[in-house]
Amino acid sequence: MHRELRQDELYATADLMILTVCGGRLKLLLSRRVNPPCEGCWALPGLFIGLEESAEAAAWRLLQEMLPVRDAYVEQLYTFTGVGRDPRGRVLSVAYLVIVPWGRLQEALAGSSFRCFEPDVDGPGLRLDDGEGLVLGAGDLAFDHGRIIETGVRRLRGKIDYTDIGFRFLEDPQAFSLGELQTVFEAVLGEAADSSNFRRTILNRYARDGRLEQTDQEKRARGRPAALYRIRL
Repeated sequence: MHRELRQDELYATADLMILTVCGGRLKLLLSRRVNPPCEGCWALPGLFIGLEESAEAAAWRLLQEMLPVRDAYVEQLYTFTGVGRDPRGRVLSVAYLVIVPWGRLQEALAGSSFRCFEPDVDGPGLRLDDGEGLVLGAGDLAFDHGRIIETGVRRLRGKIDYTDIGFRFLEDPQAFSLGELQTVFEAVLGEAADSSNFRRTILNRYARDGRLEQTDQEKRARGRPAALYRIRL
């Protein structure tokens, strides 16, 4: 579908940056394109937006068709309008950040064509667990997906300190330890945090207005049990 586009018409796609945190690392889902253009290149999942649907509706449709998961967090990232970004014709991309906790994503990935890459926009680009690497902007990725990924990671890093987007990676926002939340922040920001400072910052930022509160539950672990918290999203 849409392998040949009319040169005098404007098209739009919805493209998804599906992100999760696994093993203390930020992960991004990509798959290889099987059809031209960019056949064989790694790419973000995407589809053309229908005439009778919004970009957001197309994004949700794509997510359910390619990777059915429940309770994903979907947020519009940016609209990419560069001339020549698609060799078939004039195509705009409405890109979305999609966050899915690893526990919900793992089962859906079984048997799919997706692979988990570790994004590093400050380094060479993307890495697989087996060491394969992709360089953003070097032709390893389809279309302008390298630019979309770089924009998305930087946006996520910028927002995690002043919005609740980091909590979206948690398996259960109604029962989590501050240590689990710290793991998310460290994965997104790509750097370790001092536990005492992190705890103080989070409590000052979210507990003062009542959005974050401690539950009467604890998480059993080695050493001292960890208190569990819940966040009102």
